Amino acid sequence: MLAFSLTLLTPSAAYLAVLAVVPVAALVVASRRVDRVRRLLRLPAPPARGVVGRAALLAATVLLLVLAAMQPAVRTHASVRARTDAAAFIVLDTSRSMLAAPAPGGPTRLRRAKEAAIALAARLPGIPLGVATFTDRVLPDLFPTPDRGAFDSTVDAVTAESPPPRDVNTVATTFDALSSIATDGFFAPSARKKAVVLFTDGESRAFDATTLAQTLAAHGVRLAVVRIGGGGDRIYRPDGSVEAAYRPDPSLAKVSIARLRAAVGDTGDAGSVVRRALGQGPSTVVGVEPRSQSLAPFVALLAFVPLALALGASRGWLRRVTSSRESARAEGVVT
Repeated sequence: MLAFSLTLLTPSAAYLAVLAVVPVAALVVASRRVDRVRRLLRLPAPPARGVVGRAALLAATVLLLVLAAMQPAVRTHASVRARTDAAAFIVLDTSRSMLAAPAPGGPTRLRRAKEAAIALAARLPGIPLGVATFTDRVLPDLFPTPDRGAFDSTVDAVTAESPPPRDVNTVATTFDALSSIATDGFFAPSARKKAVVLFTDGESRAFDATTLAQTLAAHGVRLAVVRIGGGGDRIYRPDGSVEAAYRPDPSLAKVSIARLRAAVGDTGDAGSVVRRALGQGPSTVVGVEPRSQSLAPFVALLAFVPLALALGASRGWLRRVTSSRESARAEGVVT
């Protein structure tokens, strides 16, 4: 089902319509001055409809620009379909190391992870997605839903160390905690096909990759891992200084990621892994999604049409006046 309606995103801009009197008033004043000169030079009067036409064209130009400022838009309401047999979780590492950035004021690992998660969600239409945070435990923030607005808002609200890890360690993260996604009711019973995408910097304490992979496989959960950040990242204080307590170990992070990927059979792009894991299945209409397409740029371009016509009419009138003046000069009426 697809329905549409027209709406104005900023209707208060209609008050600017009073500006339409400005070019009309300017044209009237200029016409009166021209009339005085014309009578002095004994030139023929232009047709009245010419002045009225130019005034109308100038007013139309302003009104179209005002309409563009009101941001007319086509609002559509499309049915949203979602898989009933599949779901996926996006898991974001929120340990303190995810606050590291390549430079002072640069995007943190967590910010980059969140942007990548939202971009990935856009590539998985119709698949219910949930959000969870991860340190030495995995906590659900949003259970799988086809509502991308809710998903994006939840991802955007995720912050580092909120909630904090249960244990105090130099490295808070442990990949062993991921097994709880399969065993602790994260997925609804109807979700026969399940996938998890983990966004992490890879800095984990020692973990049992084989046991973790077996637990996930036993519950039908496919895991894809996306590494965020590099060895040059540091945690910067607001004054730009480096936080000395954090010391990245890129070599260990690479090894941990490689072990985890090898154990769960993660090969290739995360989006491809999820699509292969979930495959095809039945879907149903779960709601209606509103979308808006702004018409303001097209209306603004349309305003140039009456403006061009008004300028063309003015040039034509000036040519006629010039021609009449030359004729009058030739007859000795003016000097």
